[in-house]
Amino acid sequence: MILRREGERVLGVTQTAHSALTGHIAAAWRRRPDLPWDALLTAAAVHDVGWGPWELAPQIDPRTGLPYDFLEVPDRQYAEIWARGTDEAATFGRLVGLLVSRHFTRLAGRREGLRSLVARERARQAPLTAALGLDAATLDAASDLLARWDAISLDVCAGREPELGEWPFAADSLVLRFEARELPAGAVVEREVGMAGGGSGQPHARA
Repeated sequence: MILRREGERVLGVTQTAHSALTGHIAAAWRRRPDLPWDALLTAAAVHDVGWGPWELAPQIDPRTGLPYDFLEVPDRQYAEIWARGTDEAATFGRLVGLLVSRHFTRLAGRREGLRSLVARERARQAPLTAALGLDAATLDAASDLLARWDAISLDVCAGREPELGEWPFAADSLVLRFEARELPAGAVVEREVGMAGGGSGQPHARA
């Protein structure tokens, strides 16, 4: 869950909603013919598929009385989420599974308690990479772009202005919508963020 603070209110955006939003961002991006585009767009949309069960009954952080922010989820639960997520992502296709697995190992390097799962995923990645015949440069570029889309979506969901640099989208403007819930147990609200070309974008939020 992403915790979004708006004054005195705290909103929760599910990881699965964030994942879907990442897919919308990816679909709006200027297409790169040098990358496996269709699989990359799917990976963007489903990269957090493993979070669904946790989001239905989120673990409460005893320090705050609110659900854990996704960065603070303890290692054991985090490993369970990602083990499920990489397995489920593989059902969308070999390359989708490989991209999501690589995304996980990229993130998990920050956590000492995930070494065994990282090792499992690296063992998964090696034969897939060989079987698919993709070179390292292509896979690295695809993984970098997935990470960039993920970061933009996280910023949007958390209420931060995303760093876009040169306008990256195919259209001159983009409107993104997602739902959030007032915490600890409030109403569901909709948020809308609009961005226009020519700069880093000018996000705005609307209930």
